[in-house]
Amino acid sequence: MVLDGTSPTKGAILVVDDEPLKRITLQIELSEAGYTVYDAAEPHAALRLLDSKPVDVVVTDLKMPGMDGLTFLEHVNARRPDVHVIMMTAYGTVETAVAAMKRGACDYITKPFTTQELLGRIEPLLMCRAGGDSAGADTSVSGDAVEQMGRLIGCSHPMRNLFEQIRTVADSERTILVQGESGTGKELVTEAIHEHSRRRNKPLIKFSFAALQPTVLESELFGHEKGAFTGAIRQKAGRFELAHGGTLFLDDVDDIPPDLQVKLLRVIEHQQFERVGGEEPVRADVRLVCATKNDLRQLVQQGQFRQDLYYRLHVIHLMIAPLRDRIEDVPVLANHFVAKHASASRSGRVPVVSPHAMELLMRHSWPGNVRELEHVIERALAFCDGDELGPQYIPPLGEPEEAGQQMAAFHEIPKPLTDAVADVESKLIASAMRQADGNQAQAAQILGIPRTTLRDKIAKYAINNIASS
Repeated sequence: MVLDGTSPTKGAILVVDDEPLKRITLQIELSEAGYTVYDAAEPHAALRLLDSKPVDVVVTDLKMPGMDGLTFLEHVNARRPDVHVIMMTAYGTVETAVAAMKRGACDYITKPFTTQELLGRIEPLLMCRAGGDSAGADTSVSGDAVEQMGRLIGCSHPMRNLFEQIRTVADSERTILVQGESGTGKELVTEAIHEHSRRRNKPLIKFSFAALQPTVLESELFGHEKGAFTGAIRQKAGRFELAHGGTLFLDDVDDIPPDLQVKLLRVIEHQQFERVGGEEPVRADVRLVCATKNDLRQLVQQGQFRQDLYYRLHVIHLMIAPLRDRIEDVPVLANHFVAKHASASRSGRVPVVSPHAMELLMRHSWPGNVRELEHVIERALAFCDGDELGPQYIPPLGEPEEAGQQMAAFHEIPKPLTDAVADVESKLIASAMRQADGNQAQAAQILGIPRTTLRDKIAKYAINNIASS
């Protein structure tokens, strides 16, 4: 069966799935989205279509009759190396999905998913084939569907949306507010905005309100004149002056003292300021990018942040999703950090993260986000002396009690590795259930996994519906 979208179509997609309902649904909805759609119920038929049809993307299930998904992937790569492959996989088979990406799959998507989510994976692949966006933004999507913009890297739908937003707003002169938890990469987002703006050849100056004492903030921000205060032995330019013509990144704006909020508002409104101890106005031609780890609206409601300043900063709002909400980025980031820090490891070689270690990383909720993941990989490499980075090298994750259980499991010898991982997993689930007072939805959120996955694992490990005492 073939469904053709409007002519000319965006591209041709081959759907391979032995579930008729899912296959037909994807046929109809992908066709409505403008694609030509071919389908096959099993791999051998899919390979015949691949030999005769102009396919751009293959979307295939991992488990099918007649041939497993990994073997099918090898055949596709051998026959049509130009074709992008996206693996569909059920929750709980992340290990196999990671193996598929190592063998050449571009991406994987976990069931159940919406067609819109699938389109979010397909469209960047075809954009890459077409040569990217017409503006010539400095982005790339590699063979494994990873997109990189400056020091930002990811493959998840939230990150792809963020990349697109950055491309859209980079050349605007409006103030941008970047919101995200600590460790999500707000500074990296600012760097990407600056590098894709018309101010890229001018300075990018960074300043954090949390890093300095309140008594020196005004001087650091606006500069001072000679003799303005004890120790001011010469005139000094502040961050606004240094950033003239370029971009000024103000981090932790939720920590701005109330008196300085008034002065910052005046600078934004009039684009000029006076140095401390000075009377002559200094012009400030800067593009402001501000960052906050907290919701400024709540601070306004609590009377801790000026409402008029909030509206001045909140002209363009970019939100960075925490790592627990884009867990599919973990393998991409982990491999990136392994390559980045491998030269300082014991062996000096670039080890491969084992499937068991990757699954362990993907189960963690990452309260410290990407920064925490990088530190974990860096510490693991310090102990790894082989070609594979296994779970025994991963430092303790989570709360102290859970971390101790994790390490104890890894040091029980000669217990098989799969049994050790299962022990850790069951104990983490039991701990999360106690914290959530037996509520599976809350426990799943604590663990950073879908509720359906938690339900399956509770049944697998025969965990009672426990609650905290």
